[in-house]
This record gives sequence, C-alpha cells and structure tokens, in this order.
Amino acid sequence: MKFGTREIIFAALLATIPVAAWWFAFRPNNARNRELIKQIEARQGKLRELNKATATIGDLKTEIASLEEAIRFFRSKLPSEKEIDKVLQEVWRLAEANRLTTKSIRTLRPESEATLANPEGPYAEQPFSMQLEGPFTGFYGFLLALERQPRIMRIQEMNVEKPARAEEGCIRTNCKVSVFFERSGKE
Repeated sequence: MKFGTREIIFAALLATIPVAAWWFAFRPNNARNRELIKQIEARQGKLRELNKATATIGDLKTEIASLEEAIRFFRSKLPSEKEIDKVLQEVWRLAEANRLTTKSIRTLRPESEATLANPEGPYAEQPFSMQLEGPFTGFYGFLLALERQPRIMRIQEMNVEKPARAEEGCIRTNCKVSVFFERSGKE
C-alpha cells in the first residue's frame, strides 16, 4: 500500500478529530465539572453547618424550657411590691424568735450602683437596715432562719460588735439587707 498525499491528509484529519473533540468538547466539560464539584462541596459544607445548628436547636429548646422553669421558681419567691411590709414583719419575728432585741428596722432608698436589679425591669430590690442586739448564738440562728426564708434576700453589709457593758457572748449588729420583689407595674 502506497501512502500518497491523499492518505496523509486523511490520516492527519483522522488524528485531528480526537484532538478537536478534546479541545472543543471535553476540555470545557471538564472545567464545568470542576466548577460544579466546587459548588457541591461548598453546599455540602453549608449543609453540615446547618445540621450542627439544627442539632443545637433541639438542645436550646430543652435549655429554654429549663430556664423558664427556673424563672417560674424564682418568681414564686419574689413578693409583690405590696408585700414588702409583710417580709419586714417576718424578719422582725425571726429576730424575736432567736432571742434578739430589734432596735430598728427601716427601709432605705435603693442605690443604683449597689442594686442587682435592672431599674427598667419588672423586678426591683428594696434595701432596709436593721439593728439587732442579743446573744451571738441567737444571731447565728437568725441568719440561718433568714437563709431558709422563701424570699430572695441578700445581706449587703454587716457590722458586728460587742456593746459596751454587755455580758459575754452578746453582740450588736447593724445589717443592710435587700429584698427582691416584683414591681406592680404602676411605676
């Protein structure tokens, strides 16, 4: 078999068909496929992040439910604004039950820098000062009884001293105590 110009042109044409197919068809398809693979990987990453976020939403729902239960519990321990005088009477009775003499109990003006409650919120803090005298064991019992009260209270300041000309074991104390309460909404 003889190879002439016609056969060489035909062989060259047959060789250029796969090259042209690669250049015009496969190369652009490969580039488009690489771009689609990048987009798929990016979307799969977003789906993984979404699945993680969705998993934490279930945890957040249970967390929110437990926090709402805690709010209900603490709200039950907050007296209303009208009941502050009852709380002060309870404190007075606790002092007497522990053999303490109540020299004074008086409400104080709330100090904005010392308060823990938000001034704009539905809850407030009413500080009061009290001066008590009596045996130290009675004062200790009073503090324990105050701690067991169903109301939320905190002792801000406490000064304990021995009064002049007092028998051994007697003390005088000045305390600044805060009672937390629920605002009536009329303010």
